[in-house]
Amino acid sequence: MIKSNLAVLMAERGLKIADVYNDTGISKTTLMALSENKGKGIQFETIDKLCNYLNVSPQDFFIYSPFLIEYTQDNNGLFLRLISGEKINNFYFNFWVFKDSELDFDTKINYVADPSKKYDFYLAIDVEDGNTELEKIYNNLDIIFKRELVNNIFERSIDWFINNKKIDSANCSVNLEIKNIHLYREIKIKDGKLI
Repeated sequence: MIKSNLAVLMAERGLKIADVYNDTGISKTTLMALSENKGKGIQFETIDKLCNYLNVSPQDFFIYSPFLIEYTQDNNGLFLRLISGEKINNFYFNFWVFKDSELDFDTKINYVADPSKKYDFYLAIDVEDGNTELEKIYNNLDIIFKRELVNNIFERSIDWFINNKKIDSANCSVNLEIKNIHLYREIKIKDGKLI
């Protein structure tokens, strides 16, 4: 995967999109897409202008991770495939859903950042096999790739939860566990949609 490092480079220099736009003339839409890594392509002229403006090389402007990522979902979980050259790592994430009444305080500690809060549902996402290998891969990723991987797992898991469990309205805690790494999100669902 290749990603733009524009957001980090701007933050290091205390720049905002408007500053870069005013100084370079590159459209705000293009700059936003680059900083959020949502663009479909980039012109060489744009890279050249930004590298010159930020006083960096293209090597500093882009970051690279040697993985292609594929996601596949089924009725019970999420399948993640990380491809690096000829090496393929497959990971399956199970989804577990609990109602508040099904968990005591000690068990809630495993599923929420703040166990004193009450939620309608708890969604737990954990790796079936390969927890150690995925943790090692995750820890070696650049922050941009970590964030993208985690956001994709959360988004797909929450979509599964809302659609397969037919949740109309609820306050929920979502916990993603990768061996010793615990990541949490609080979500609200109203009218069958994430708000």
